[in-house]
Amino acid sequence: MSLDDPHQKPSPPVTLKQLARHLNLSVTTVTRSLGDGHKIGADTIARVRAAARDLGYVRNLDGLRLRTGRSLSVLAILGTADDSEVGDPGSTGLLTGMQTRLTGTGYTIQSLPISLTDRSPAQLFRLLQGHRADGVIIDHIEPEDPRIALLDRLKLPFVTFGRTGPTAPHPYFELDNRHAAHQGTASLIARGFRRPALVEASPDLNFARERVAGYRAALAEAGLPFDPALVLHCPTDAAAIRIATRTLALTRKPDSWVCSNEIFLFGTLAGARDAGQTLGQTGFSVRAATNVGAYLGVPLTAAHYPRERAGWHLADLLLARIDGTPPDRLQRLERTQLRIY
Repeated sequence: MSLDDPHQKPSPPVTLKQLARHLNLSVTTVTRSLGDGHKIGADTIARVRAAARDLGYVRNLDGLRLRTGRSLSVLAILGTADDSEVGDPGSTGLLTGMQTRLTGTGYTIQSLPISLTDRSPAQLFRLLQGHRADGVIIDHIEPEDPRIALLDRLKLPFVTFGRTGPTAPHPYFELDNRHAAHQGTASLIARGFRRPALVEASPDLNFARERVAGYRAALAEAGLPFDPALVLHCPTDAAAIRIATRTLALTRKPDSWVCSNEIFLFGTLAGARDAGQTLGQTGFSVRAATNVGAYLGVPLTAAHYPRERAGWHLADLLLARIDGTPPDRLQRLERTQLRIY
């Protein structure tokens, strides 16, 4: 239908069979090329998608929902920091990566941010009741997290960002947090610092426990004593971290800081400065999803892994779980890369 002639009748939509006939390909090949491209060559995918665009083909998602019984929607229920000072840099990157992976599959993603203080099974059940979805992604995982038992009981495909432990039976994507904390701590020691403090999230979270273990291992390897007073667990709130690190700097005199993420780093920088530490002579390390170290002008190392990539893997694992891949084949552990600024 032309915009210049509103009375002209629209052309009938191009069907999947017509598109396949036009390309001299099977319907299955065309369907896969327009979806996740499973077992289809890159040249064929590009050819099919270009033809679909040129012919104006639009997938009939309502028909697909009827044929498969699926909602073609996934939920991302992500804990969001209550920090009002610097914001939360993590969730946006995760969602961008998820959306990138879901592009072309017919799936859409619904993001439901929740407070880090309410990760209860009851809260999760309420959210699931109000939103139909074929699968769900959750984060901030505790050891023996009761939400996983709930999802198993509901028989709803899911993937977690984080794991309940090294022998976790459920599908997950996880950063090797023990390695990341070891990497950050060792990098400060290599720079000559001898009293690094660890500024970490709640010990209720499995990743925080893993990070403490990595920090302790790096100290032991360097022959440095572990002082539990130099391990500071804080809420994910820059203002609270600022107060806590100022107090620690004044009382325990650390010469460097290993920070859980960017929010922890910003709070620690302010707290160390408030305590009179010279930032240019103090060491800092952070587990980072951004390139923040390039803009701060302080001695900094970063155990880096992009959140967009993590989000892509989470969505990829969830699609596979929805399609029936066993949980023990959907467990991915990735390592951070050290950046020195």
